[in-house]
Amino acid sequence: MKCAVFALILTPAIALSQTQSPAHVHGTGYMDIAFSGETFSLSLAVPAADIIGFEGPAETDDDRALVAVAISDLSKPLGLFVLPEEAGCFTASANVTLSGEGLGQDANGQTADQAKHSEFLADYQIQCQDMAALVNIRFAYFDRFENAQKLIVRIARSGENRSYDVTRSQTDLAM
Repeated sequence: MKCAVFALILTPAIALSQTQSPAHVHGTGYMDIAFSGETFSLSLAVPAADIIGFEGPAETDDDRALVAVAISDLSKPLGLFVLPEEAGCFTASANVTLSGEGLGQDANGQTADQAKHSEFLADYQIQCQDMAALVNIRFAYFDRFENAQKLIVRIARSGENRSYDVTRSQTDLAM
């Protein structure tokens, strides 16, 4: 009985650990896409160096301006992840944060000295009028962020999970 209770306690932790992004690698970000009806979610995790060129604290006015512009740009997902016009998609919500940036504490309560890396985290909800027309994504993201080299894109759709590498030289993803 004790083993069964222990297994029930560990199961959610194991599942959660399998959904988190692997090790922090400069040049490589992670995107999860999950479809549900006429809506899909995008979750993005990218090293700050890929977006703004540095990971330490935003110490100067220029650094803080870079962070502000990056958050503004990342808050407009359909300009970075271009969908077919025929799908009639729009952004229902966008939430962008910078963790471990050195302006206080990150989500885990670590200071910048304790958090070795910082990253941009973004969560989006996208709604489309015609999901059948959603046949590809063009990643203009690579045009905007010159240090970004690759996104590992994991898609969950109709009970299937697939993973794709989208790179600076291969910016179109057929779905």
